Parts: sequence; structure tokens; C-alpha cells
Amino acid sequence: MNSRERVIRALERKIPDRVPHFEFGINSSVINSILPGADLLEFIEKKNLDAVAVRPNFKREEIEKNIYKDEKGLILRKSSEDYFEPVNTVIKNEKDLKKFEFPDPYDTGRFKDLKKAITRFKGKKAIVVFLRDGWSEVRELHGFSESLIDLYDNPSLIKGIIRKAVDYYTELGKIAAKLGADIAFSGDDIASTIGLLISPKHLKDIIFPEIKRLYKNWHSFGLYVIKHSDGNLNQVMDLLIETDLDCLHPIDPIAGMSLKDIKSKYGTKICLMGNVNCAGNLVFGTKEDVINEVKQCIDVAAPGGGYICASSNGITKDTKPENYNAMINTIKEYGKYN
Repeated sequence: MNSRERVIRALERKIPDRVPHFEFGINSSVINSILPGADLLEFIEKKNLDAVAVRPNFKREEIEKNIYKDEKGLILRKSSEDYFEPVNTVIKNEKDLKKFEFPDPYDTGRFKDLKKAITRFKGKKAIVVFLRDGWSEVRELHGFSESLIDLYDNPSLIKGIIRKAVDYYTELGKIAAKLGADIAFSGDDIASTIGLLISPKHLKDIIFPEIKRLYKNWHSFGLYVIKHSDGNLNQVMDLLIETDLDCLHPIDPIAGMSLKDIKSKYGTKICLMGNVNCAGNLVFGTKEDVINEVKQCIDVAAPGGGYICASSNGITKDTKPENYNAMINTIKEYGKYN
């Protein structure tokens, strides 16, 4: 069984030859520490990870050191974790929404990195493309605090942004699937360590219906769907299941999410991905600590299939390279199904 087959079987809640492993983010400094000079694709190939996850290519113009302007008009600050954080808003009201247009999905360079991954790994490893959900764009384009307020004060504006975003990411999903992607990753946090960021009512009435429409569209193109959210999701797990996601990532241990409990309650309905603590043993522990934690995750989530072992968010710059190596090796050795 090759890597792609292994991941697909897990997503279908079936038993592969062993527990698959990949990450949605691996900090470039960690890659360089483990394999000096390697890029992401080379690292995935040499370490034999089971999937490659890449983002669409959006143009950014550097306007000062570590500050960029993107195609949507957002001003972005590059963080130490290879992320870009918006520092302005673009859609303040209905007038702004009406004139706003997302970047051309058919731009010739839009999927440059995806095409590279497909050329190198198609049919061998699962190909994952980052395609955001509606809330992600609301949070960035309208502002996070502004969006939380307007869920109450101006819900029609929030609905309008989500609808436009879902239409856009539907189109990107269609293009990515035609190119050869296998999986769409839908990300943004709807919870924190202390609970939901958005009320269950607003999730049910405003956000999840459009996300469900998005997932239905992606499924119609042949894409599997992995949903990411940090935080404690226990209060809305049933609502999440109703969106028809295939897999939930990362079952956040810092927020009190129990991999064992989620497996017991929902393991026959969705695949689970996680939850080796990326802010715990991977950063502060020994190799032996990481090995024991990986084994514990596999023990509780692997039986019956439907489990992808990964960190509880991503491999950050503070991850000890030797600990990530230990994690990879333990999954391959201990995660075999007899």
C-alpha cells in the first residue's frame, strides 16, 4: 500500500497497513535542521510522509521589511512561523462588499506549487490543497473583532462575505481537483482553549450552512474534506458532523479535547487527525516523551482505522528536530496494523 492509498483508507474510516502521517505545516527551520538545504517537497519525499499539503499562490508585494500587500488589498505582516498576519481590513460595510472581488482563480500562477506537488507525487502521496472556508475570509477581510460584533449587529453583512467566499473557494476547489488534488483542507479556528469563539446559534444559523454547501461542492469534484479548528469543540461536535466533513484536525489537547472520547463518540462517523501536543513534548520533552505520547495517541485512536497521526497543529519553529524525527519513526514502527 502506498502513501496515497494509506491516507484515503484512513479518510474512509477503513484500516490501512499502518497509521498515516503528514503535517499541514512544517517550519522551514525545522526542515533545514533535519535535512539541510531541503525544501518541503524534498523533505516529504526523503522522510516518506504520506501526503503533501500546499497553498494556492497569491501574489504579495513587499512594501517594507516583512510587510506585504496581497491581491485582496490586505496588508500582511510575516510572522516567525512562516505565516502572514493581516493588519488591516478591506470590507467595512455592504458598499465595500459589493465592489470587492477575489483574485482571479484562473490566474496562470495560482496553483504553481500545487502543480509541482502533483508532478512529483501524483498517485504516490495524497495531494492536499489549502482551500479556506467562509469564516476564514470574514475574519480577515472584515476583521476578527468586527466580525464577532457584526454576527449580532449586522449578520447580513457576515452572510454576504461568507457566500462570496464560498463561491470563490468552490471554484478554486474545482480547478484543484481537475489538476489532480485529492483533499481540500478547510481551516480556521472557531474556538479557543477556553471554549467557542462564536456562539452555537451563530455557527448553526450563519456559518455552518454555507460551509456545508462548500463541502458538498468539494465532494462533488471528488475531493475529500479535512476541517481544522483549534480549541474546545465539544459543544458543537454534532453540528460539525452535520457539515459532512471527512476528517477533523487536530483534536486540540491543550483545550481539553480528548482523543479517546472523540474516537469513542465519533470515530465511526469521521476520520480523526492529531493530536501529539505541538506545544508540549515536541518542544519541551525528550525523544522518549514524544515516543510515549505518539504510542498513546495510536493506542486510543488507531483501532478500527480512521486515524491520521499528526501534531496538534503543526511543526513550529520551536519543535526540537530530534523530537519530530522520533515522532515520524514511531508512527511508522508502532502504527502498523497486524
